[in-house]
Amino acid sequence: MIKLLSLYLLKRKQNINLFEQSKKRMKKKVTAQSKSKKYHKPNQKMSWLDKVKLWLLQHSKIAFLLDSSIFFLSACGIIYLLLGTTLLPKQYQNLNYVFPLYMNLVFLVNILYQGIFRDNFDGMTRVQDFANPFLYLNGVGFLFHLFFGIMGRNRKSIPPLLTVDRRYIWFPILTYVVFFLVAMLIILISKHLDNKKREEENGENLLK
Repeated sequence: MIKLLSLYLLKRKQNINLFEQSKKRMKKKVTAQSKSKKYHKPNQKMSWLDKVKLWLLQHSKIAFLLDSSIFFLSACGIIYLLLGTTLLPKQYQNLNYVFPLYMNLVFLVNILYQGIFRDNFDGMTRVQDFANPFLYLNGVGFLFHLFFGIMGRNRKSIPPLLTVDRRYIWFPILTYVVFFLVAMLIILISKHLDNKKREEENGENLLK
């Protein structure tokens, strides 16, 4: 009896797993269709930006190559701008000090590209989604950089901030703090506007 019950429970679990997998597949399919319909509006003239987004959505391999190229070019361009020009004073032209600025600028360029050409900033929720990664990037990144340093692929690491020259340590710390506070301010403002909009909608519904 116990053996039959265990077999029944195992079979039931397998059926549930198959059902969950089919639900996930259907959800992905519906999401892809909704994204395509998002840009395809037969009675409305599409802007050139919507046409670009739709074209990239339909040509995923080319879109992937474009995404990779944007990331590579932005990474190389920004590192040259910070270390190969006179934009920063000579004493700060060291990856130990400019790494936080470099990391945030590369991330900012790519997330703006994704938001403009690959997606839409639809409402304040999208603005929150845009700012949220900077909280984790600079909050967690600052703690790791401060105490442990950053390990690279070739095992050359950026040393902990506590071990570098104390005269210049303020620059990377200030970079982390500024990007963190700006992201937090954007999130707080967007939440405030979202709550205000919701209260206005609730007030209109009560009047009706």
